[in-house]
Amino acid sequence: MITIGTSSSAVLALLFSTSSSSAVVASSSSRPQPKHPLHPKFHAHIKCPYADRWLTKGPEQAARELGLDSSVVFSNNGQYRKLQDDIKGSCAYTAPFSGDSCMEFRGDGWTTDSMTARCAQEGSSTYTEGEGCNIPEVSTAGYCVKDGASDGQQEYQVMIISSAADCDENKMACTTFVGGAFMASSTCDPSVAGGDEAGDASATTTDGGAATSAPDFEFPSTDATASHSCSIAPGAIGAAHQNAFSPGYSTSCPDTPGQESPYMWPLRWAADYESQSMAFGSDKVVFTSRGRTYYSLDNNWKRSDTTYQKGIQRTIGQGPCDESDVDQEWKEQGLNACNKDQTDGTMTTMLHLGNNMYFVSWKNDTAVEPGELDASKIEDCSVINLAVIGNIRPDWFLDKRGDDTDTQYLGNQHLFYDGNVPKLAKQWRKKDFASQYFVMSMMENPAGRMANETEDVAPEDKVNWPLILNIPGEGFGDDSLQRYSNHQLLTEEHDELFTLIERYQEIGGECVAAGGGDVGPPILDVHIPSNLEVDPNSWYSNEYTFSPIWEVPAKEDESMASMTSSAKAVTEVSDRVTVESCYDESTKTIDMSIHYADIEPTSEGTLPWMALGYRPADVCAMTPPLEETHPLSWSLMRQVMLLLKPMQDR
Repeated sequence: MITIGTSSSAVLALLFSTSSSSAVVASSSSRPQPKHPLHPKFHAHIKCPYADRWLTKGPEQAARELGLDSSVVFSNNGQYRKLQDDIKGSCAYTAPFSGDSCMEFRGDGWTTDSMTARCAQEGSSTYTEGEGCNIPEVSTAGYCVKDGASDGQQEYQVMIISSAADCDENKMACTTFVGGAFMASSTCDPSVAGGDEAGDASATTTDGGAATSAPDFEFPSTDATASHSCSIAPGAIGAAHQNAFSPGYSTSCPDTPGQESPYMWPLRWAADYESQSMAFGSDKVVFTSRGRTYYSLDNNWKRSDTTYQKGIQRTIGQGPCDESDVDQEWKEQGLNACNKDQTDGTMTTMLHLGNNMYFVSWKNDTAVEPGELDASKIEDCSVINLAVIGNIRPDWFLDKRGDDTDTQYLGNQHLFYDGNVPKLAKQWRKKDFASQYFVMSMMENPAGRMANETEDVAPEDKVNWPLILNIPGEGFGDDSLQRYSNHQLLTEEHDELFTLIERYQEIGGECVAAGGGDVGPPILDVHIPSNLEVDPNSWYSNEYTFSPIWEVPAKEDESMASMTSSAKAVTEVSDRVTVESCYDESTKTIDMSIHYADIEPTSEGTLPWMALGYRPADVCAMTPPLEETHPLSWSLMRQVMLLLKPMQDR
């Protein structure tokens, strides 16, 4: 046994879901292949993870495939309250992604006018005074309950059981995607029908159908519909997105790992973008889009103007697409791929404002450029309600907040940017809940970094700009690489870029709800592989943000951790030498026992010898950094050799 004293210090998605504020449910009837609710010209705007899967399949099926789960989301006002079970009316309508659906209006805050107006917000809707939804209870998972726009108003969305959405999946879709409280029917919770302590509720029947009436229970508070700044979306959505109901983000959100980090995205900025998609197993570019994007993240706003699309855009459930433009090879595999050719100088615009996403087409006989402000040039407008999904948060890649996610700071790397221009970039990888990852490359050397104090440096030259974003295909499409250039800081004077819809409505324009029809979520088992799957041999968690405020969690030395986590750590030096070691925290000592196996003594009867010593510096190199001999090292080596002498005699 060798005992050595040592010092205490050892030498490291716009995610999209529902199209309305009410829950989207799956129909129990068979459905045709889903269609994308947006015109193909808008598809280049949809770059967030899982967007096409959620848009075409609806939240239940998408969530089922992605394995999402989250804690229950409840009251909008954060107060404890009791549900109202008096039915004032109902609204039968066609949901954009899942077909026929229905909601009930409960509570004393509703009037005929307010119920009629709320129902009119849904597609192909029919309002019925004083009656509930006529849906057989055996087909329902229960209700998804949300507060209405005013006090005393509750919306009860009927959740339908289908092959694509069972009880648990309906509950998850309600709480995670819609931001509501799930109330199980007797089909999903037999205790409801039995009237025991769990619910004490009864079923009510309307015209041969049945709907579960509301048991009296209370809601805990929640952050899901929070109205304060810096609020992130619930569940896995919060890994990248703000809460849709948050007024915006800040560069100094309290108690966040990225607080005041110089590497988070600016709150207000714009840049040209070019996105190229590559097929799995190939570097061939199959789809390209270009345009300019604008952010006002302190207001939870984004605008994107797309001016060019060319190539084959491949994704599950994509559509509509003219038959002549459909890629037949992919069609035979049950997938849609559409040839895009927006090369005629036209432009399309997307605005994500809070919980609403607007899509704008411009008149063909008018000249428009990125940043167009004239609302009279708009040809038509459509809108999708994204429920709790807000805009991206500027620190999305820096931390691992949110469910089923992680981040990995990689350090610096030189790369070719904008042709053959070298740039030093600081890089992070961000893992999503599908075990694929994004790579964010941020500028390390702003143009004004080397300027002296007397030089007048433009504000843009002081920013660590986003340079390149690598985006995984997420199982439904091709991986893509997006480059940002021609960066610009925005101010309040640029707010009119984001108030385009307001001006359009002021002159009598209307943005209609996108989608509609029988497009429920089917079950598709097709998976498109990605080159950005997490490799367990290379991935490790490393949350480092360069925040001047956030304290980096201490990292325990692995060698010390192995010694303190058990009574004895064993290291196999080779197949014939094993070292057992124990670290004593109180005395700051290490007990080491070296075991030799299958080693015969020499002709002189001696066994192998060894020497140990401290390095004189933290640098670990084959050539010692100091020329002179370190006395502590030699003294320790001599001591160890003497301790080993009796072992040789044995």
